[in-house]
Amino acid sequence: MTGLRVAIVLFAIVAGVWLAASKSPSPEASTPGAAPAAPPPRPTRIITGPFAGLAIQVYSAHDAVEKYGRLIREIAELGAPCVMLSINGYQERVESTVIETRPAECPPDEVWLQLFDIAHAAGLKVVFMPKILLSKPGGKWRGKIQPPSWDAWFAQYRKFVLHFAELAERGAVEMFIVGSELVSSEKHTEHWKALIRDTRRAFAGVLVYSANWDHYTGIRFWDDLDAIGLTTYHKLSDAPGPTLDELRTAWKPIRDRILTWRESVGRPIIFTEVGWCSQEGCSIEAWNYYHKEAATPAGHEEQRRNYQAFIDTWADEPTVVGMVWWEWSDTRGGPEDFGYTPRGKPALAILREFFNRR
Repeated sequence: MTGLRVAIVLFAIVAGVWLAASKSPSPEASTPGAAPAAPPPRPTRIITGPFAGLAIQVYSAHDAVEKYGRLIREIAELGAPCVMLSINGYQERVESTVIETRPAECPPDEVWLQLFDIAHAAGLKVVFMPKILLSKPGGKWRGKIQPPSWDAWFAQYRKFVLHFAELAERGAVEMFIVGSELVSSEKHTEHWKALIRDTRRAFAGVLVYSANWDHYTGIRFWDDLDAIGLTTYHKLSDAPGPTLDELRTAWKPIRDRILTWRESVGRPIIFTEVGWCSQEGCSIEAWNYYHKEAATPAGHEEQRRNYQAFIDTWADEPTVVGMVWWEWSDTRGGPEDFGYTPRGKPALAILREFFNRR
C-alpha cells in the first residue's frame, strides 16, 4: 500500500486546487448549455490515507443502524481504511423517467447520518454511492436506459442525486459518486456537466463518476470530477481455473491501456467495484454473478487468485488512490456461497493482509 499512501498525499494537494471549485449559495439548478456563474471559493476537505475498503449495499431500512453499523465495524476490524455505502433508486423499465427510492429499503436521513458517524468513529472514510436499478428489467440493464425524454430523466435523476449529496455533506462524507454505469446517458455531456456543477454546490468533498469497465474512454465530463471511477469486471481468461501467473499476465495489457489513457485525462483513479464471485470461471465473466451457480473449492480458489492478481497489479500504482471491494454482506458468505462477498472464504485472508500492510 506504499504507492497508495504516497498517491493520496499528492492527491490531497491536488484536491486543494480542484476542490476549490464551487459552492454557490443559489439553490437554482444549472441548465445545460448555460455558462456557469463563477462560484466563490469554498473550504476544502483534505483527505488523508487511501480509499481502500469494502462496499456495503443497503437494502433494508429495518434495524439499519444495528445491522449496517455492525458491518461497518467489521470492515474496520479487518484493517480497511474506507467503507462504501450504496443505496438503490429505481426506475421501472429502461424507457421510464420516474426515479424513486423504496421506503422499506432506504433508511431515513437521520439513520444515514448515524451510519456515517459510526464509520467515522471507527476510523473509516466514507464513500457514498446512490445508484439506479430497474424494478422490471425484462432482461435489460441500467446501462441501456433509453427514456423518451432525456431532459425529463435528468430532471428526475438530479433530484435523486442532490438529495443524497446534501445528506453526504451533512454527514461529512469524504467521497460521493454522482453516477454508476449509466452508459447510455454518458453521451449527454452537458446534462452531466450541469448535474456535477449542482452537486458541487451541495457537497464539498471528492466527486467521482463510476464508469463501466469497458466504457470509459468516451466520457467527456471527466474534467469536471476529482477522480476517475472504474469498475474491474474485465475478461481475464478463456477457461476456468487460471493460475496466478496467468491472471497477472492478463492484467498487464489492461493496465497499460488504462494508465496510458489516464494520462490524457489527468485525474487519479479509484476502482469503485473490485470483485469476483467465488465461482469456477469468474475470471471469464466477472460481471456475471450467475456464470456458474455453484460453490466449489475450486471456485473459492479462483476468487482468491483474482484478488491476489489484482493487488499485485495495482496496489503500488501511484495514480491509483483507492480500490473498493464488492462486497461485504452478513446474509451470504462461507464455503456454500458462490457470490461476491469474501466473508468466510480464502479471499478474505488476501484482503486482510492487503489492508494491514499499509
